[in-house]
Amino acid sequence: GFGMFLFPMVMPEMIEELQLTYTHAGIITSVSQVAPLLTVPLAGYLTYRVGGLRFIVYCQIVGAVLLMALYFVQGFTSLMIVYFIIRGWPIMIWIPLVSIATEYIDFKWRATLFMVASSSGCFFIFIDGVLSSYFLKYYHWRSLWLTVAFICLASSIISWIGLKLVNAWDQSLIQENEKKPSNDKLITWMKSRSGIILNLIFVIIGFSFLSFQMYLAPFLRDELDMGLEMTAVMWSIIGISGIFGGVGIGLMTDRFGVRVSLVFVFVMAIVSTILICLPLNPVYILTMAVLFGIASATIYGLGPAYISKTLDSESAAKAFSIGNIGIIIGSLIGNFVGGWSEGRLGSFWWFYVSLGVLFLIGAVISLALKSEQKGMLT
Repeated sequence: GFGMFLFPMVMPEMIEELQLTYTHAGIITSVSQVAPLLTVPLAGYLTYRVGGLRFIVYCQIVGAVLLMALYFVQGFTSLMIVYFIIRGWPIMIWIPLVSIATEYIDFKWRATLFMVASSSGCFFIFIDGVLSSYFLKYYHWRSLWLTVAFICLASSIISWIGLKLVNAWDQSLIQENEKKPSNDKLITWMKSRSGIILNLIFVIIGFSFLSFQMYLAPFLRDELDMGLEMTAVMWSIIGISGIFGGVGIGLMTDRFGVRVSLVFVFVMAIVSTILICLPLNPVYILTMAVLFGIASATIYGLGPAYISKTLDSESAAKAFSIGNIGIIIGSLIGNFVGGWSEGRLGSFWWFYVSLGVLFLIGAVISLALKSEQKGMLT
């Protein structure tokens, strides 16, 4: 929440002070999408070596250092390098989570778990909205990055103490399996209708949801002249909506299935796009914030929830790693196209119209997924 989601909120101020353009921003954000291609395999290796719980704590420590590094950036090159590393950091936590959930969490509660995990970042979006408006008004964006770095460091210390108190720290090391794993189930699923469709959905999610959020503040503030205070309120509502909406969507998913929830979430994204493409109106913006807050908080958990209900733990972790690559490819293209289109057309409006079309395609193809309610499909 402090790295990937806070950056769009302070992008206008950073671009202005560092004398960059939105074409530069598009290059930075698109190139940074390659980082998870390197960190996803690394996450699997480190989870095996140090254990899932330890690995998550170590990620927080590394994250604090990276956030602190943003305090010292001086131009295009340094910002691109630091943000490149930051972009690869959050996704690493999901790899061990998928495998652990599949192996230890009861089938009927897996979707709820992933929705809570996905929407938990919204709490920090809410905090980001409060912090960004305060620091940008009274202090400086560099002080903001320094503050959130110390918060992240404190979180890692609290997590370590908590694991120590329940004797989980020393028990978290995952032992090496003696039997060589087989990829037969994974390959069979990847060739199936549901495997192909879900990976296509991953690509659409990466292109549309990430770029929608990345250019939201620049579109509303720089192009539609929406004030800083209203922007801060919008981000806070997005965060609050995601916090509570994640639990609701999770319960709905466990009851009615991932297909229904995917369609529902894509429809909310479609309505959100329509609202911000209309003439600027506070009611439209706040309604969009509620709908997109719920949609963006839950969409990233629906894919792994479906995988965890249709594959065994070993295959699920590998399948989600492949799905993450799809998200990365989609976001790489989406962020570049977003920055390029603004530089070429002088407006983000047509880019958001295209995102609405992608949301519609995602809703339609979600209906073709096989139901996961019967459990393992392979």
